[in-house]
Order: sequence, then structure tokens, then C-alpha cells
Amino acid sequence: MEKWQDPQVIALWIAIIIVFIVTLLLFVVRILHAGYKRMTEANLRETRLQLEYQKSLMETGLIAQERERTRIAADLHDSLIGKLTVIKLKSQVGSPVAEIENMLGESIAEARRISHDLTPPLLEFSRMEELLEDLLAPWKAKLEIDFYADVRAAADLEPSIKIQLLRIVQELVTNIMKHAEARQVRVHFRHTENYITLLVRDNGKGFDTSVLKKGLGLGSLELRMQYLSAGHRVNSAPGEGTATLVVVPLINNDLYGKH
Repeated sequence: MEKWQDPQVIALWIAIIIVFIVTLLLFVVRILHAGYKRMTEANLRETRLQLEYQKSLMETGLIAQERERTRIAADLHDSLIGKLTVIKLKSQVGSPVAEIENMLGESIAEARRISHDLTPPLLEFSRMEELLEDLLAPWKAKLEIDFYADVRAAADLEPSIKIQLLRIVQELVTNIMKHAEARQVRVHFRHTENYITLLVRDNGKGFDTSVLKKGLGLGSLELRMQYLSAGHRVNSAPGEGTATLVVVPLINNDLYGKH
């Protein structure tokens, strides 16, 4: 009998093979377990980062709301109520009717402005391009504003989309006025069946986007982007102005579902 035919040798080889297979399986299981553990930890980290980001956006939204309430309260107290108080005093001392009527007209205009800031009038029944034109009109006294609208869709936008787009433009132009030292602003709005694009460009001093810290305005912008399921990009460089592009997809967008 050959040596390799010896039952003990065969049993030894079988045992060696079984040990090798078991060792290999244990090694594979350990690798899979380590990979699963790493993947789970990565998912947990990603989830934690997403929660922290959502919390940050929520806090930014709350701060923005409080800032807006404070501003409106200040407008009411310092501007409107102040004018009305002066009108009351002038009426008590017998000031000319024409002067009182003029001040009443100013108070009505101020009340209309504050109301417009809260919710633009006829939001549901006005086209988006009309609302943007109306929003930008007061800024034309301080800036050269080039507004262009390209509407290629028959259906109107939902009011929830309109108000967010208006607030985005309002925040961007306000930031331009505060920080950009710009003279000219271009606002281009395009609405097709599939998407909305909004481009706001200025000829101001610009900034280095790599070192930009997210302030309240940009944090609020991020919040509105998330609400609209939109994307945006900010291009800028020192001395070259700033361009902000916003793209809102309308296909499979829950906010546009009613159409």
C-alpha cells in the first residue's frame, strides 16, 4: 500500500484541509465584520453630521426669524408709530390739514411697505416675474439693476416657491448693499417646465470663497435651498464681483405637485 493511501495519512490531510477551510472562513468573516463595522461607523458619523447640519440650519432659521421680527417691530415702533404720534400731536395743536394729510399719506406708504415685507400682496395671483420686478423697484434708487425674465412655462408657480425665491433675492440684494460696495446688479430669472434658474450678479469688491465663513444670510440661504430641494453655487473673487446661481428642479418636486 502506497503511503498516501494510508488511512491515517488521508485523515491527516482531511484534518489539515478542514482546519485550513475553517481558518479561511474565520478570516473572511472577520474581514466582513470589520468592513461592516467600519461601514456602520461611517453611516453613524454621516447621520450625526447630517443631524448637526439640520440643527445648525434650524438654529439659523430661528435666528433669522427673530431678526426679522425685531426689524419689523423696530419699523413699527420707530417709523410708523412715530409718524402717527406726530400726526396726533399736530392735530391737537391745530396744524394745517394739508400737512396732516401729507403725513398720513407717508404713514400709509410705510404701513404698506411693512406689510409687503411680511407677505407680498396678491402673491398667489401675481406671476413670479411681476413679484420680482416689484421687489427690486425700491432698490433702483441706490443701484443700477438689470432685471431679465425668461418664462417658458404656462403653469404658474406655487405660492410657497414664490415666497422663498423672493426672500432669496431680497437677502442677496441686501447683502450686496451691505458688503459688496457694488453699483450694478443683474438679476436673471428663467422658468421652464422642468426647472427654475435664478442668477444674481454684482460688480462689487467680491471675496475669497475659500475662506468665506457662513454668516446668517448664507445660512438662511442654505435653509431655503433645502426647502426648495434646490442647488446653488457662489462664484466670487476679490475685485471681480459675486455671482450666485440658484437652480430649482420642478420635476418630482413636492412643492410643485399641485400642477
